[in-house]
Amino acid sequence: MALPNMMSCSSSRSRRPIYLLLLCCAFPLPGVFGFVRKIGSSHRRQSRAAQSSNLDKGPSLNLVPLHTFGSEATFLSSPESQRACIDENGTLRPDDVSPYALCLAEEDDLPSISQLTIDAFGADAITLSQDLSQFERALLEPSIGAFNAYTGVVAYTEVLSGLRSRMKDRLHNVDLTPPPVKDISDSDAETVAAKSSLILAIARPKEGGQSGIDVIASVELRLQPVDGKIPFSQPWLDGLERKAAKVLDLDLPPRDTHLQPYLSNLCVAKSARGRRIGKALVRCVENIATDTWDYSKIYLHVDLENVAATNLYRGEGYEDVGFRWNPFWAGAAADIGYYVKNLKPSR
Repeated sequence: MALPNMMSCSSSRSRRPIYLLLLCCAFPLPGVFGFVRKIGSSHRRQSRAAQSSNLDKGPSLNLVPLHTFGSEATFLSSPESQRACIDENGTLRPDDVSPYALCLAEEDDLPSISQLTIDAFGADAITLSQDLSQFERALLEPSIGAFNAYTGVVAYTEVLSGLRSRMKDRLHNVDLTPPPVKDISDSDAETVAAKSSLILAIARPKEGGQSGIDVIASVELRLQPVDGKIPFSQPWLDGLERKAAKVLDLDLPPRDTHLQPYLSNLCVAKSARGRRIGKALVRCVENIATDTWDYSKIYLHVDLENVAATNLYRGEGYEDVGFRWNPFWAGAAADIGYYVKNLKPSR
């Protein structure tokens, strides 16, 4: 499942929800170790050519700086107070010799973002607890035994697999456009949205001529059904769980057939906390959801025991939706907060 929107690891009491939320990240997939690096498209080459002079120095930065999208990047033209720690050029203040930039992720950047995710949430979260419900065990058999032997390396690989899967349709055509879900059936819309995540990161080239990037923060924006269900990393498992709930005729929240923006996997490195980076990423995602994708609401899940994250979202105007996805097998995962924010007046 997707990680709840936490900026650090949770307490021990809520460890089980994290296991469940990371369940799909640890789900064995064919070819998980055999990803083939593809040749970048002309858009990628053009995007890199348009990077600022600071970002052109040193090793190649594969991320596409937000400022290269011009007027589409409305967040950068918003008032300074709205941008928090990001300047009008998309760089993290205060400037230094090699500034961090607010960017969109491409395929080559996902390994570094995966490592940040593991560092922020803990590699041990990928190891399943022993108190899974019968339904959860039935869903995962016969692979469950292998999960508890996973190392941090495998956890990293599985998180990387989930990221690549969820942004499959953007890997070689990174832009701000919304997933093309209008004028198609609900099932087709969910299929399209499941491969169209947008991932933003704050990163810079590694120092000393090393290849790769240093990333200190990232966040994901996607479209999701509005029923309170915490999404798996692999969407086909969401469909399986929803079908199970329907067959069992469970009394669950009514499902809104209209997909809505969903903020997830907000990660900030420990060394970068306290600089309002999380606030800046949340506001940037909101700008994209309302100004570019033309939606009026955005949803998220958050571990209510994570005081810093909960205070951040409440301070930014998020409110409890008032219901949870709570089938009998949900366990403590049903305690995860489900929040919404109105981005603009309803039409």
